[in-house]
Amino acid sequence: MSEQDTDLKQFWAQVIVEVKKGDINLSLWEALENAVPITIEGDTLALGFAPVNMKHSGYINNPSNQGVVRRAIEAAIGRRLTIEFIEGETLDAWERYKQRKQAREGTAKDATRVTIHHKGALAGWQELGRQIRELYYKIGGREQPLNHARFLIKALPLIHETEQQMRALDDNEDLHEIELNKAIDRIASFCQIPGGLIALEYLRYKGSRKKA
Repeated sequence: MSEQDTDLKQFWAQVIVEVKKGDINLSLWEALENAVPITIEGDTLALGFAPVNMKHSGYINNPSNQGVVRRAIEAAIGRRLTIEFIEGETLDAWERYKQRKQAREGTAKDATRVTIHHKGALAGWQELGRQIRELYYKIGGREQPLNHARFLIKALPLIHETEQQMRALDDNEDLHEIELNKAIDRIASFCQIPGGLIALEYLRYKGSRKKA
């Protein structure tokens, strides 16, 4: 047994002594006695349990017991520690736990980042809808075919610019297809022209921009 292991066992034995100075709580006492202090990293205490004893972590982590255990730890070591409960009683088990936790946190961050980008892209498409409506109602003589054409000439670049920006923000192809079709349908409704013709004009415009 290493010196560190001895120190940890002595530390944990002192924690149990401190807890037992308080009210009788047999379930908590049993849980503490089945816990194995694996290591202290920074302000984190890795507390392990054999798989069959993992249920005991719930007693220690119970809100009614957390304060008692926290104060006992502070009394034994002189500072506050955060407890990480793991299944396993060795440093290898602790390292595996940290790797899994890091992977989960990385996945969660990625998911959050995707959600933020998705919301941003959706907001951008919604802003395009507002711009299209505003552009249409600014045109005088909206019932005239030529004014419909003038509206279309101004609307197509707005769609193209928005599509480029939103695709750069979020690679969700389904989102962009849905919102692009909504924008085209909105213009078709304003101009009373089949959506397919608007889409054709947009694809022509988009193609001309690529050539340019």
